[in-house]
Amino acid sequence: MTTTVPGPADTRDVDAHEKDIMRYRTVSGPDLTTRNDPYLAWQRDREQADLWPYFRRYETSALTPRATVVSDAGVVTEGPNFGGQDYLSLTSHPAVLEAAHQALRDYGPLTAGSPALGGATPVSKALEAGLAQALRTDHVALFPTGWASGFGTIRALMHRRDHILLDKLSHDSLRQGAAASGASVEFFRHLDNDAVRRHLAGIRATDTENAVLVVTEGVFSMDSDTPRLAELLGICREFGAQLMVDVAHDFGAMGEHGGGQPEVHGILGQVDFVVGAFSKTFATTGGFLATPSASAREYVRMFGGPQTFSSAITPVQTAVALAALNIVNSPEGARRRAAVAAVATRLREGLVARGLEVMGDVVCPVVPVLIGDTPTGRVASGLIARAGLVAHLVEQPAVASDAARFRMQAMADHTAADVDTAIDILDRCIRKAREARDTV
Repeated sequence: MTTTVPGPADTRDVDAHEKDIMRYRTVSGPDLTTRNDPYLAWQRDREQADLWPYFRRYETSALTPRATVVSDAGVVTEGPNFGGQDYLSLTSHPAVLEAAHQALRDYGPLTAGSPALGGATPVSKALEAGLAQALRTDHVALFPTGWASGFGTIRALMHRRDHILLDKLSHDSLRQGAAASGASVEFFRHLDNDAVRRHLAGIRATDTENAVLVVTEGVFSMDSDTPRLAELLGICREFGAQLMVDVAHDFGAMGEHGGGQPEVHGILGQVDFVVGAFSKTFATTGGFLATPSASAREYVRMFGGPQTFSSAITPVQTAVALAALNIVNSPEGARRRAAVAAVATRLREGLVARGLEVMGDVVCPVVPVLIGDTPTGRVASGLIARAGLVAHLVEQPAVASDAARFRMQAMADHTAADVDTAIDILDRCIRKAREARDTV
């Protein structure tokens, strides 16, 4: 199969290139089993045109610097892996693997139930204590996924008369938690602290009785940028609001001691609610809430949804996260943070030297390469897969239709050759895709 650009008469190919996925998001009709058939037909057309980048499977380890990936249509990609999320390359670390094996031997593969009903183990309690120390806070609750930590915390804490302000690029878990809470929800312009101040002033002009939660992220992974967190925290204090920071992409991987952007901005231990995920730096899945408030932690543990009505994070997950945290806190962790920063810097500088637009204002493990229009991104994605590079195209609904991009994810164990190969393939394939689009 070869990636092609459609001619004027190729209606189905034109749809595969041009149609936006959000056209199919809202549907109607009485039969739930058939009313999504037009979406399926469009997806199949994209697969046949070599324009479907989703749901590929790894034939090798998903979190090694080089990997083999197979698409639903059978396209095999073998080469540098910039699609995995293992920033410090800890998934194959001997201490991490031994911790997983030991936990499996000691506690088995599954917890007894939800955290509320016997889901804890000595390992999970040790992990909570370790996270509290690393984040310089007092109280931690574990969640089965990172998504659940953001959703469950907001959903539990906020109520109908409260107010939530979210950065307009906030992660889906934070948005859905806010929507499910019943609170009044407003979005502020991305990274605009002045806009936050205006929103808060407007809220407090009419409501001084109810809670206001301001929600942002340490690193916004689609854009590789970060808010001015110390200033934002000060604004929240000025108006009696609380601040939540999602540190999924920066905790462990950034900061002198791995404290993420709160450490970089000098406010480690001062943020009211810190939520995060283990799936980027800590070699496993799962998530957490860290807070200085004992009552907030207990309230979230009881009313947080995933805390009460979902099985707890497993013994193997907790043991892996704890072993990874020990490495993060060690001199080895500092060396690995320096290594992944060097990989990201080499990647960023090499792509810029080729004339490609690299997004973001902070060196972090995520290096987004802006393509712009979605059809060009789709063509480039198909070409890149066949050229031997594992890299993920991001398009709507994750980003705007005119802001498609490749989200390159660096790992500490990537070599200079891996980076240079990725730069060559990206440059060649993106140029070819743009030339093909220009001829239509």
